[in-house]
Amino acid sequence: MFDKIKSIFKKEKTFACIVWDGKTMSYPHLTKKQIDEINNDPKYKGWSVTLKREEN
Repeated sequence: MFDKIKSIFKKEKTFACIVWDGKTMSYPHLTKKQIDEINNDPKYKGWSVTLKREEN
């Protein structure tokens, strides 16, 4: 029970990126899992994800 409650408040690390789907560009914050899905899933053929470089 405690693990379920804890998982609700647990935030996955997200990365600022640029997603190009062949027609439009968007600037979401995606998790590593979402980035991997776009890069590897055939339904996203032609899509590209570029991570925004952090400037210090």
